[in-house]
Amino acid sequence: MIPTDEIKKQIDAYKDEIIGFRRHLHMHPETGFDTQDTEAFIKEFLLTEGIDILDSPIGVIAKVPAGENKQPGYIALRADIDALPLEEENDVSYKSQVTGKMHACGHDGHTSMLMGAAHVLNKNKKALPRDVLLIFQPAEEGPRLGGARIILKYLESIGLAKNICAIAALHLTTEYPCGSIAIGYGSMMASTDEFDITITGIGGHVGSPHKAIDALSISAKFITEMESFMSRRMDPFDPAVFAIGTLQAGTARNIIPEKAFITGNLRCQREETRNFVLSNAENLLKALCDYSGSVYVMDICRGLPVLVNDDNKTQQMQGFAEEVVGSANIFFLPHSNMGAEDFAYFSEKIPAVFTWIGAGNKEKGFTNFLHNPRFNFDENALMIGTTLLCKAACEMK
Repeated sequence: MIPTDEIKKQIDAYKDEIIGFRRHLHMHPETGFDTQDTEAFIKEFLLTEGIDILDSPIGVIAKVPAGENKQPGYIALRADIDALPLEEENDVSYKSQVTGKMHACGHDGHTSMLMGAAHVLNKNKKALPRDVLLIFQPAEEGPRLGGARIILKYLESIGLAKNICAIAALHLTTEYPCGSIAIGYGSMMASTDEFDITITGIGGHVGSPHKAIDALSISAKFITEMESFMSRRMDPFDPAVFAIGTLQAGTARNIIPEKAFITGNLRCQREETRNFVLSNAENLLKALCDYSGSVYVMDICRGLPVLVNDDNKTQQMQGFAEEVVGSANIFFLPHSNMGAEDFAYFSEKIPAVFTWIGAGNKEKGFTNFLHNPRFNFDENALMIGTTLLCKAACEMK
C-alpha cells in the first residue's frame, strides 16, 4: 500500500505534466471512434513509462503489474477520450485547434488524470496489491451505443473481464467547486431508449372526415394519453422521462393526413421501468389503431442501460474521497442524473463505481456546464482525481 501523503507528493511533483497532457488533448480533440491521434499520444506516453500495452479492438488498454505477492484479479480504471462536435468559444492559449470539435465534457481531463495515475502507479508497482488495468475508451459520446460495450465484449472474449474485481471511472463537473468530490449510491445515470413510430390511416378531404382515418389525430391522442400514463401509472419516486421529439404529418391544410411519424426518447433509472413503459406505450398505440382502423409500426432502439454503482465499491470510494479532500468537502448526490453514460455497460457486469470530481471555480470563471461551447474547468481538480484513481487502484477490495 502506498501512503496517501506519498501519493499526493508524487502527483504534485508531476502536476505540470498532467496539466500539459490535458492541454495537448484539449487542443487536438477527436470525436467518436476516430481517435487515432489521441490513442497514439497515449501509447507514446505508456511506452515512455515502460507500461505494457495490450491488444484492443478500439481505444488503448494497458496493464501495470503488481508486486510479487499480489492478489489474484485486476482493478480497472477507465477514462473516456473522445470530444464533442462543438465549436469552442473560450479564449485560452490551449483552445481547440480543430474546427467544429471541442472537449466540452471534460474527457481531456479524464484522460490526463488516468495518465497521471498510470505514472504514479507504475513508479510504485511493487507496492500494488493487484494488477491494474488502464482503459482509455473512445466514443463515450457515441455514435451508436458507444465504445464501452465493444471493449467489454473484447475483455469477455479473452477471459479477462471475469477477473476484474472492480472498475472505477471519474467525471469532472463544474456543478461542484474544485476541491470537492460528489458521491452517489445506486442508480447514477439513466438508460436511453429511442423509438420511431409510423401510423398509417386513410387520407382524405377535410370536408369528408368520415371517409378518412386521420393519422394526425391518432398521433395526438397517443401523445396526450402517454402524458397521462406517465403522470398516473408511474411511481412518482421512480424517475422516468417519456419525451416526444418530433411529430410530422400532413401536406396541406385541407387534406386529412394518411401518415404520421413520431420520434421520441425514453430515459429511466431502473431496468424494470424501461420494460414497463415501452410495453405499455405499444399496448396503447395498438389499442388506438385497432379502434380507429389504422395500422402502426413501432421501432424501438434499445440504448444504454442504467448506470448503477455497486454499494460496496462506492462505500470504499467514499472513504478514499474523505482521505483525499476531507469529509467536509464530500457531497452526496440527492438524486440520480437523467443524463447517460456508456460506463453503464461495465457496471452491468463488473462491480463499478462512478464518481464526480468538483472542478468549478466562480472566481476564475469556471461556471459553464458540460456540453457548453464555453465549458472549462479548474485544472487543480486534475490532481484530486488522479489521487483518487491511485487510491482506488491501491486499496479497493
